[in-house]
Amino acid sequence: MPDVVRICIAALAWLAVVPASAAEPRAAGAERHAVEQVMRAYEDAWSRHDAHAIAGFYYEPATRVSPNGPVVRETRGVQEAFFRGLLARLVRQGFASSGWQTLEVRLLDANTAIASGVIVRRRADGSVFQRQGVTYDLWRTGEGWKIFLSATHAAGAALRFAPGNAHASVPHGGG
Repeated sequence: MPDVVRICIAALAWLAVVPASAAEPRAAGAERHAVEQVMRAYEDAWSRHDAHAIAGFYYEPATRVSPNGPVVRETRGVQEAFFRGLLARLVRQGFASSGWQTLEVRLLDANTAIASGVIVRRRADGSVFQRQGVTYDLWRTGEGWKIFLSATHAAGAALRFAPGNAHASVPHGGG
């Protein structure tokens, strides 16, 4: 495994166990909900096959880590071009819509969050096209929460955060 991939995986693991924000619980709950809404809107953009909207969810620059290694995309324009090509390929293969099977969000501090879960991509007839584990690190900006690091992985590797324990995360065993 290349060093940069190990570093990105270690960073994701570190982010998963950093103590949650010491902010007042109600405020933290509202922010967690805001991140969840952003992630749901992100998947809605996938279902619309809207590369421009998908790119708009990303910070500049942003890094994507896949089994093939990390890639840094400097601008939203570069993100949009990538997603336009990926969406075209997926649609040709039968992809119609996407949604969360599971989604877990943890605020790490007032400006940083991690979201992890399983997305299910479906064909037009509703059958499963693909089940994919995804993990995102988000930063709060003046434009709202933006993804600065995304990782695709096996569905069983999605993070789960133990309820009531801001310090714990365990691998998801489903898929």
